[in-house]
Amino acid sequence: MNQLGDLLFSLPVLKATKQKYPDIKIYSVVRKNLAELLKSANVVDKVFIKTSDLFGQMELIANIRKENIPVAVMFSESPETMLLGYYSKIPKRIGFKTASLQFLLTDKVEKTGVPSLNNNVVLAKEIGLDNVQKDYLNIINVDGENNIKVSFWLEDNNLSDKEFMAVAIGASKRRQDKCLDDKVWKEVLNRLAEQGKNVIVVGAVWERERIKNLLKLCDNRIKMFCPDGGLTELAAMIKRAKLFLGIDSGTMHLAASLGVKCVALFGNTDPNQIGPRPLKDHIIIKKNSVKDITAEEILDNVR
Repeated sequence: MNQLGDLLFSLPVLKATKQKYPDIKIYSVVRKNLAELLKSANVVDKVFIKTSDLFGQMELIANIRKENIPVAVMFSESPETMLLGYYSKIPKRIGFKTASLQFLLTDKVEKTGVPSLNNNVVLAKEIGLDNVQKDYLNIINVDGENNIKVSFWLEDNNLSDKEFMAVAIGASKRRQDKCLDDKVWKEVLNRLAEQGKNVIVVGAVWERERIKNLLKLCDNRIKMFCPDGGLTELAAMIKRAKLFLGIDSGTMHLAASLGVKCVALFGNTDPNQIGPRPLKDHIIIKKNSVKDITAEEILDNVR
């Protein structure tokens, strides 16, 4: 898996596989930044790290071949994934008919719309799984070390569990078109501070500069949390939040998977397909474009 949201959509299938076939081994291929979060779910036996350089890919294929894996389930439709399964000599390769190199698959299933948990449930039925949960709750486990780090951070900043809101202003590097304008975020954050709300803007390490620049324009009581510990430490912080506010993104899905109520901002993507799960537990603001969402609408829904 390449993206956080896509990884979270796969976890219910992996969990169901472990429950139905407890004696088999499950291997997963993910990008390095997702590996620790996947391991925290305790649903796979071994994680292979995906790389982009040719030597690394050849080494990955060689390592997968050594395991003599009989079945590959392709959540991703990327050409790289199709080629990986084929050159790893996995005899049964199951994936979506819409995959770019679908002729490399031995078994194909229908897919509707964009990558989603619903589509993965259809994929799971092809391998005999009818017990897949329809959300991703209670799968990720936040470990002790990250909990301790977050506890110290909150104490140093005079904050307590469930007494703050986590706000994520960004999206993945490839989906910056989904981002809300910083002028709107500035108004939202300052108004929340005026109302006495405790706010922590959360994000990945690579988002630090953008968040720092935004917070220079905001009330100095608003905090930033972009941990060096990666997604598992970020998960530990988000789980402590009373509420999560953010755009349609992997971080939004991470919050929902941890049982935190979300106010989720959607533009041209469909929350019925890829909204936080279970959808009924969250608040959705949907416009044709995320740029049409106003600060007042966000604040009303937060209230």
